Amino acid sequence: MRSLKISLLVFILSINISAQWYDMSAGLPEFYGYAWAIDAYDSLISTGPFTKSEGYTGIPDSLYLTTDGGNNWFKRGLPNNLSVNDDIIDISIIGKNRIWFCTQGEQAGKIFRTTDGGFTWELQFFDTTVSRYMNYIEMFDSMNGMAMGNPADSTRPALFLKTTNGGVDWISQNTSYLIGLWSFDIWRGVDFVNLNQGYFYRNSTIYKTTNSGIDWSIIFEGEFCPLLKGYDENLLLAGGSLGGTSGTIHRTIDGGLNWESNQFDSLSWGTDLEFIPNNPAKVWYSSLGSNVFFSNDTGKTWTKEFGLDNLRFNDIVFTDENNGWLLANQPATGRKTRIFRTTNGGQGGIVISVEDESQLNPTGFKLEQNYPNPFNPTTSLQYSIGNRQFVTLKVFDLLGREIATLVNEEKPAGTYEVEFDGTNLPSGVYFYQLKAGSFIETRKMVLLK
Repeated sequence: MRSLKISLLVFILSINISAQWYDMSAGLPEFYGYAWAIDAYDSLISTGPFTKSEGYTGIPDSLYLTTDGGNNWFKRGLPNNLSVNDDIIDISIIGKNRIWFCTQGEQAGKIFRTTDGGFTWELQFFDTTVSRYMNYIEMFDSMNGMAMGNPADSTRPALFLKTTNGGVDWISQNTSYLIGLWSFDIWRGVDFVNLNQGYFYRNSTIYKTTNSGIDWSIIFEGEFCPLLKGYDENLLLAGGSLGGTSGTIHRTIDGGLNWESNQFDSLSWGTDLEFIPNNPAKVWYSSLGSNVFFSNDTGKTWTKEFGLDNLRFNDIVFTDENNGWLLANQPATGRKTRIFRTTNGGQGGIVISVEDESQLNPTGFKLEQNYPNPFNPTTSLQYSIGNRQFVTLKVFDLLGREIATLVNEEKPAGTYEVEFDGTNLPSGVYFYQLKAGSFIETRKMVLLK
C-alpha cells in the first residue's frame, strides 16, 4: 500500500484503530470523472470510474482500471459507438481482462464486453424496441449472467436478459410480467443471487423470480424500499428512506415468506447494501446522505461508521471478509470520483485528505495535530470540547495496542493541552485518539529518535 504523508492525512476512527478505509483516488481524473457503480475481482483488481470528453453532457470516452489495489489507475478507451448521455450505469468484472458494463442512453440501453482488459470492446446488446435504459448487470462467472433494463414503453414488460455463453447471446426472459415497470433508479432496485433467483422493486412492491425472470410473484408490498440486496435464496434485505434522516430495513430469512421491519433514525437515503462474502451477519450500507453504516447482526441493528458532508457514497463491494472497495462521488467543483479501499474489514473509519477535515468536526470539538511532529522524546497534544463531557485521550501503537491514557475524566468546555513523553518507547508511528461524548477523532504522530 502506498506510503502516507503524515501532514496530509486525517484519521476518523471509531472501534478498531487498526482497520480503516484508505483513499485510493490519486490517478483518477480531476474533472468529468463520475461513477454509479464499482466492481472488484479481488483485493487488487477493480474498475468503475469513467470520464466524458465534453463534460457531464458529453460522450463517455475512458474507463479506469487498477490491478495493484488502487496505487495506479490505468486509462482504457471506451468503444466509439457510445452516444451522448450513454452513462455507464452498472459494471461487472471477472478477472483483470473480462469486464462487462451496461448503459443508459438517448437511443437505447447497451451492453458491452471486453476480454482484453479494455483495449477492445464489443457491443453485445442493443435493441431500441425492447429497452431504452439498462439498469443492472451481474456476471456470476465468465459464462453466466443476468441483466435488466427498463421497457421501451408502458405496453412492454421490464426486460430481463440471461446469458450462458459470456454474453455472446443475451436472451430475453420476461414476456408477460411487470408490464410497463422500470427500476426505481440505476441498479439498486434489482438483485439476482444466482442465475435463477432474483428480486425486483417498484411501486412499494417486491417481486421474486426463481426461473431467471420468466415468472414473477409478489413477496412484499405496501412499503417504500427501493434498495434490495440478497445473500442467498433465503436471506434478503430491503431498505428505504424518503430522503429524511430515518430509514427502515425490511428483512426476510426464508425467501420472502415472513418479514421483520426495523426503523433506524440515523439511516439516510440508501444506495447500496453489501454482505460480507461467507459471513452474512456483517453488512455495509452506503447512502447519498454522506454516511456509511455497518451491521454485525444481518441488518437487525446498525451503527454509523463514518460520514463526510461533501461526499455521496454510491456503491460498496467486498471480495472477501477483509478486502473491500467503496465508491463515492463528490458533486462539488474538482474531483468527481473518490475510491476507498480496505484490506482489514473496514471497521475503524476512513482516511481522507486534509481538505475534507472541515466536514468532520462538530462545532467546538477538535483534536489538533501534535507539535512538534516528528518528536523526540516529548510532544504537545491540544484539543477543544464544546460542552462539558467525559473525555478520554489515549495513545496507541500501529497494532492498536493502548500505550498510554493521558486524559480520563469529565471536563468543562474549553481548550486543553497535554504533554506526551515517549522516552521509553521505540521510534515509530503512533496514534492518539480523543473521545468526548459521541465525538471521536484520531491523529497520527511519529516518534523519531
